[in-house]
Amino acid sequence: MSFAHETKIGLVSLAEGLKHDCCRRAGLYGILISAGVFTRTKCKLVTTSQELAGLTMKWLRSLCGIDGNLYITDRKSGEEDERRASKITIPQKKDLDRLFRVFGYSPDEPETDINTGMFRCQSCLVSFVRGVFLSAGTVTNPEKGYHLELSLPTPELAANLAALLSENGLELKSTVRKNENVLYCKDSENIENFLAFIGANTAAFTIMNKKIERELRSGANRLANGELANLGKTVAAAGDQIAAINALKASGELDRMPDELRATALLRLEHFDATLSELAALHDPPITKSGVNHRLKKIINWCGEPPRA
Repeated sequence: MSFAHETKIGLVSLAEGLKHDCCRRAGLYGILISAGVFTRTKCKLVTTSQELAGLTMKWLRSLCGIDGNLYITDRKSGEEDERRASKITIPQKKDLDRLFRVFGYSPDEPETDINTGMFRCQSCLVSFVRGVFLSAGTVTNPEKGYHLELSLPTPELAANLAALLSENGLELKSTVRKNENVLYCKDSENIENFLAFIGANTAAFTIMNKKIERELRSGANRLANGELANLGKTVAAAGDQIAAINALKASGELDRMPDELRATALLRLEHFDATLSELAALHDPPITKSGVNHRLKKIINWCGEPPRA
């Protein structure tokens, strides 16, 4: 299974667990606006993710009362888990009109405008961007390199989406490739931030760990075997901590943490290669090594659910 496909399976599972209809609608909106065709006369999504196709059909029915048409075709080439393609269409004009009403469009509003008015909370925005990635995105296996991209149907939508992402601290560059309007990123840290923002924490951690392994490997000749093993453990732990902190930063949770945890988190970001003892000494006033370790464990656990006071 490809890295991108595995990442999308996890995101679909996350989307299926959403509790609020407003967030589900925002997710469906992201999926369809970035699909191959999204106009008032035609809507078409083609995907090799059977999980995404199932989610889209379910949300169309439950959120919009629309029964889309689903066509499945098999190909002989390509990745084994991506040979089956699903095409979803909404052929009825009355259903398309209903869909655009659900997404809050006025009759003369361009389809390429992103109606942010339907985002009732920060989770709606996250769900929308997640839907865009599920529909139009891909990410390279970090074993081969760092590359994330979104392939969008129109230049207007690409520009509007780039602006929306930038407003939320997610910077992607743009290009045109074979009539496709592509937003992309080749910087590992920005890719990690994007994935953490949409809830793909496992993929973000994998990229972080692979980057650490590469940095560790490049300096291996300067270290003795024993030192290398110890450094590997330290760097791996620091990588998990930084990935967790970046995820909290992207979601806004870092600003809501207690002052002492936020201070430790910011110090870890500023001093990636510092040992626990060195981090302890950097605090004002200094704290103990065990104190730093205790705080970092709390920070990592915060990614799952903020601890009770």
